[in-house]
Amino acid sequence: MSRGEDMYLKMLLVDNLMHADLHPGNILLDAPRGRPPRIVLLDVGMVARLTRAESAAFISLLHAMGAGDGAAAARSVLRFAESQEVCVGTERVSVFTEDMRTLFLDRCRGYGTGVEFGSVLRGVLGLVRAHRVTLEANYMTLVMNVLCLESMAKELLPEYNVLDAARPLLATHRRLPGIAFRAALPLLRFVKELRDNLWLAASEAAAARRRGRSQREAAAQAAAAAAAGATLRRGTVRGTVTVTV
Repeated sequence: MSRGEDMYLKMLLVDNLMHADLHPGNILLDAPRGRPPRIVLLDVGMVARLTRAESAAFISLLHAMGAGDGAAAARSVLRFAESQEVCVGTERVSVFTEDMRTLFLDRCRGYGTGVEFGSVLRGVLGLVRAHRVTLEANYMTLVMNVLCLESMAKELLPEYNVLDAARPLLATHRRLPGIAFRAALPLLRFVKELRDNLWLAASEAAAARRRGRSQREAAAQAAAAAAAGATLRRGTVRGTVTVTV
């Protein structure tokens, strides 16, 4: 899951080139014996080439989600087209921005708060539809791809948080100029992989403790039920004897 997210972020942050149909059927895991597994993409004839403005606008939305900033998210989404046709003017923009703030207060408080990435993006799309905000095609490709990745993460590793896991790359990209970020990318990916592995080990240990606790509780309940059954049988026997006498 971590490698799939790294792949998406590299396409967005570095390559400015995005696979245009990144559903699970187009993502394969090649795991030959004796070699590290790798991700293979199919149907690469469908790609979206992003302009710098498109990349910057979508990345700014991700930064806004990481900061839990609904107003910044609204400003980013309004840049998802060269010009807006309906959501224009101070009043309409203010209402859209206020609705985005409300959404973020409810669903997106930023890194480390258990943000459900897909839920937030679906909420954003709901506001886009309600306020008739114009979105250009490449932005919908970016949104649908990240929703596909997030849904796969929920299926494969439900406790994996897509936004928190992306933090090392997103935060560094915000601070470094493009050339420096590209140079630092191998180290950043190593740090992210190490962080993800530590998280996975801790998650598995916590799951094992929960399983052990559940097993102990089940054993205690079974023992209590057996003891109660034995007591009931003894009482029944004594009662039978008393009635017979």
